[in-house]
Order: sequence, then C-alpha cells, then structure tokens
Amino acid sequence: MHLVEQIGSGIARIKDLMKQSKLHEPVFLIEGMFSVTLMRPLINDDKTREKTGEKIINAISENGKITTGELAIISGVSIKGVEYHLQKLKKEGSIKRKGSDKGGYWKLINLS
Repeated sequence: MHLVEQIGSGIARIKDLMKQSKLHEPVFLIEGMFSVTLMRPLINDDKTREKTGEKIINAISENGKITTGELAIISGVSIKGVEYHLQKLKKEGSIKRKGSDKGGYWKLINLS
C-alpha cells in the first residue's frame, strides 16, 4: 500500500515543481498510453542568438576542426541550431569552411 501512495503522488509533485519553476503546467494524457508533455520556455531573442554565435566563434578560434556535435555541447543548442548559426556566420562572412565536411576545418575571417 505504501508503494501505491508514492506512485500516485508523482503527478502532484511534477505540477508543484513546474509551478515553482514558473513553467507551463504539464499536459497529462491518459487515453491509450499514459503520457506527459512538459513545455520548456522559449528563449529566442536576438541577444540569445548573438551569444550563441559568439560561443561558436570562440570555440572555432580555439579549435578549427571542432565538430557540430562539440559546438552543440559548448553553445547549449541543438545540432540543427548550430547548423543554423554556422550558415548565418558564413553568410555574414565571419567564418569559412576549408576542405571537406569530415576532414576539413573552420577558418575565422573578417572579424573586427
């Protein structure tokens, strides 16, 4: 009986923790399989993008052969997010890819 009480308190704990963290209330679906949808806040302003670009440039300046996976870890964004920022930095003329995707490296250019 004690185990059932602990299992049943999980939903209330999740709701309380989400509220304390000022996050959206989770959505619980009980039809078919039980599922919980947790929504994280969207942080997608120009300052955040600028900081991500700076993190990527700093990482490239330390290691031109850095991978997108490593950049994702350093910058705190997904690999797709890193690819977006790399394309943006290439269009701005801040970086250039030398060599192949697998064996090449990043080169910093036009940085003032």
